[in-house]
Amino acid sequence: MLTSIINIEVKTVAITQKTKQQFIELRAEGMSYDKIAKKLKVSKTTLIAWSRECEVDIANLQTIALEALQERYKVGQQHRLELWSEQLEMVRKELKTRGLGDIPTPKLIELLDTLSEKLKNETTQVRFKSEPYIKDELVDFSKMKTSDYWNG
Repeated sequence: MLTSIINIEVKTVAITQKTKQQFIELRAEGMSYDKIAKKLKVSKTTLIAWSRECEVDIANLQTIALEALQERYKVGQQHRLELWSEQLEMVRKELKTRGLGDIPTPKLIELLDTLSEKLKNETTQVRFKSEPYIKDELVDFSKMKTSDYWNG
């Protein structure tokens, strides 16, 4: 009898875990509590409790889905930088072939400015760090006493 009770509890926990995982996936897809409750046959109160409990898992699944979508449609920052850089280079080459008296030249210069500004706004400062920094200043360990390491 005790063995059958334990087996039932183990099966119940397994079903609950499976159901909770389905909830996490459906919630990450943006499905409403009402629809999930009907689909999984679980009360909205339980779903809300699970939502609080699994908030990080849901957010991570949403992030993974967004990243996959960005990769699929190549809308990431690196792709934009590459695209604008290529366009900027084509505009520069075209400008070199034209005289300033050409009518479309002002439009090309405007495009050059626009692409340059986009690239400027998208790029970040590259800074390598090989030593610990405090308030953006390099810590000089040679000037510190042994006690300073432990006292901060």
